[in-house]
Amino acid sequence: MPPERIHRAQRVRGVGPLNMSQRKVKGAGWHRRGWRDNGRMWINIKDGSYGPVHGMDVNENDTLARFVRYVVYRQTMSDYYPQKEGWTWDLQFRRKSLIAMLDEFEEEGIPEDEVLVRDYFDGGETVIFKVFDEYGRQR
Repeated sequence: MPPERIHRAQRVRGVGPLNMSQRKVKGAGWHRRGWRDNGRMWINIKDGSYGPVHGMDVNENDTLARFVRYVVYRQTMSDYYPQKEGWTWDLQFRRKSLIAMLDEFEEEGIPEDEVLVRDYFDGGETVIFKVFDEYGRQR
């Protein structure tokens, strides 16, 4: 049986967006799984299925909602953001929509500040920003 992942451990008091992590862990290597530099992990952001990949450092104790808002903000400044009327977008991780996940948490009454980045990411993973036209085809 594989060992429990570090971010799946029970939360301790004093952890959250106001208490950003400062730990340094080498993990599998720079920008790879488990790597932390002052509590920040690297997450890749891909523009669509075939687009370029860029990334960003995210503190492991940041909220998932804040991470999603920041990714969307960065994408609005890029050329890949939907410009035509009727086009929509989605942010996906492991074939699941992060936007839909946040909506489900809100419906279940889970506070936004209880869902942390480290609950779903361990560094080095890729989220995909997908754009869909008015017919639902990915662009």
